[in-house]
Amino acid sequence: MTGPVLAGDVTKEGTVAGFGYAPSSQPKAACDRLLLNGDEALAEPPDRPVPVDAGSVRTLAASPVRRVDPARVHRAEELDAALPGAVAETLALPGSAWGAVAGPLVDEVRASRHLLWLTGGFVRDLIADSAAEVNDLDLTGTAPPGRFTDLSKRARRRGGLEFRAKVSPYSLVCSAVPPQGGERLYEYRTLKTHAFGFPACGSDLETDARCRDFTVNSLYYDPLGHTVVDPTGAGLADLRARPRRLTSLHTTEDRLDQARLILRAVKFAVRWAGTTGCELGATAARLAHVPATAWDGLPPADWERLAGDHRRALAGYDPEGQLAVAAALGPAAVGLLVVLLEVRS
Repeated sequence: MTGPVLAGDVTKEGTVAGFGYAPSSQPKAACDRLLLNGDEALAEPPDRPVPVDAGSVRTLAASPVRRVDPARVHRAEELDAALPGAVAETLALPGSAWGAVAGPLVDEVRASRHLLWLTGGFVRDLIADSAAEVNDLDLTGTAPPGRFTDLSKRARRRGGLEFRAKVSPYSLVCSAVPPQGGERLYEYRTLKTHAFGFPACGSDLETDARCRDFTVNSLYYDPLGHTVVDPTGAGLADLRARPRRLTSLHTTEDRLDQARLILRAVKFAVRWAGTTGCELGATAARLAHVPATAWDGLPPADWERLAGDHRRALAGYDPEGQLAVAAALGPAAVGLLVVLLEVRS
């Protein structure tokens, strides 16, 4: 068996630019669509299946890790001798939503020769020696959403697990919940790209990092090789800084995305206020061009989603404290928080 098809591979049809997805109530590998350079102007993914493997690929792209500056790839034990053990212990944590599924899922994905990394808050909190703050399992990798769902179902069968897997047609995030519902067991997103006018994925680690909210959430941990990748070159430094720095590299003009970035910045700032502190200057500069009137005319459905995000992220936190953080982020942030706090009151 050869390895899987990756973004950057050259096929007889062209260079692979990523993967699209045809939504289905029964997600599977057959839902994945191969995207080539030149498909960026399409309104939807073409009906082009993803090859089972790279056997027919003419030129193989370098793996995502090999495309990163080697100085930004670190042995976990060199960052902290206790880090590999802390990651393994947290992945198998009894009583956690993910404890039973994480091991079989990692093994199944790697057996398929796809690459997989832990990321987001899971990695951030463990590197920061705050394992007690880890509350969910975020994953990313090279497997397209349909293929990943097939692998998750295989892990479920082999491990005697019970859960329902799904793929969001909007974000292409793969997740799973117990049959009776409740807390998500994990969230997986194929390395992301914004190069298309429809939901797409399949890129490299640096591109994916720039699609995330902050550098501190753009660290990637290989659970088998025990390496930490910091594609932006700033994630580890920003996490270790005192006060901790929130630096956003995510350039978006979408108002809903901008609003969510503000909410996440406020969430981290109020959470870290009593411990590491939080420096917001870089994110404020990123938002400086967003006017206070940016939210005028935002559709009711978007306000409903933002109200839910606000409730989940900031319930129980003092409104005055939230507004103080918003003031540091600029007029657009203040205008957004004023509306959302009025909705909650």
